[in-house]
Amino acid sequence: MRRAHGPVSFRSGRGLRTPSLVAAAAGLTVLLAAGCGGSGASAGGTVSSTVTIAAIPGIDTAPLYLALRDGMFAAEGLTHVVIRTYSSEAADLSALANGQADIAASDYGDIFAAQAQNPDLRILTDGYDATAGVLEVVAMPNSGITTPAQLANQRIGVPDEQVLSGLSGSGPVSLEAAAATQVLTNYLGNAAQYIQWVPMSQQQEIAELQSGQLSAALISQPYIYEAESEFGVTEVLDACSGSTASLPLTGYVATKAWVKDNPAAVADFQAAMVSAQTQASMTGQVQQILPKTTGMSVADADLSTIGSYPTSTSAINLERVVRLMSNLLIFNKLKSAQLPYVPTMIVQPR
Repeated sequence: MRRAHGPVSFRSGRGLRTPSLVAAAAGLTVLLAAGCGGSGASAGGTVSSTVTIAAIPGIDTAPLYLALRDGMFAAEGLTHVVIRTYSSEAADLSALANGQADIAASDYGDIFAAQAQNPDLRILTDGYDATAGVLEVVAMPNSGITTPAQLANQRIGVPDEQVLSGLSGSGPVSLEAAAATQVLTNYLGNAAQYIQWVPMSQQQEIAELQSGQLSAALISQPYIYEAESEFGVTEVLDACSGSTASLPLTGYVATKAWVKDNPAAVADFQAAMVSAQTQASMTGQVQQILPKTTGMSVADADLSTIGSYPTSTSAINLERVVRLMSNLLIFNKLKSAQLPYVPTMIVQPR
């Protein structure tokens, strides 16, 4: 999800991705291998085999790249880590299922949709939670749309890399659209569930806002900042506010079998990510690495609103995502057999 021009391929509403980066690197192995040093192995000892992580470079996954750059994985015993870049959440999880990756950073909408249909995923750590201003419905100043109530019966753009497989037409088609729909019910009642969400890249969303083809668009950072500063778009609705405030957006998952067979690697990964998430919360750390990992400009990185990087995983908080998706009938539309049971998905740190 990124700008109307320049490199981009960010991820779900919470994160970023740079399209040019995606075009150039989708499916490409980014050999940012962790250094071979590191003495702080976990109780399970140093892991010598390569651990491959599927991810989309963005704000939400910035701590992952900090951990690699600063040797946090090696310090915990993971001396060979490779981050492989993909262009969508579905591709991340497909790589995990196909054995092309050991761990995947993915949108919780995709994680729970996949879990409902095939209960094979385990959550290693929470990755990125929303704060005010990271995911908004915006409109052009000359659109005539200035309030959420005016979004009734409108076509609203939604980032296509977040759309859940099997969902289309009216009603929310992604976790991000579900969050916006939930907030819209305060203004439109049940009618909010019948809004037509139109999937496209975030660059195209901005372009169609400018041309008048779209009345409004759901976009994330850094596109929000860019669209505001360059084209004067205005916020109509903060999708992560009220009942959806602080909504978990991205997590790191592995298959049940991999977790069982690699307890030391799991523990090392979790410990490294706690350090990385802590570092990412310090002023300037994320802004410093984003231009290198996503192709963002330094200005975009400095001025984009950043969400929060939790250092622990809360089942109660993640259950909010499942309830949101359930209340808006997303699991029903996916014809899932059962709702994901979050407590059994979380791998507790050792």
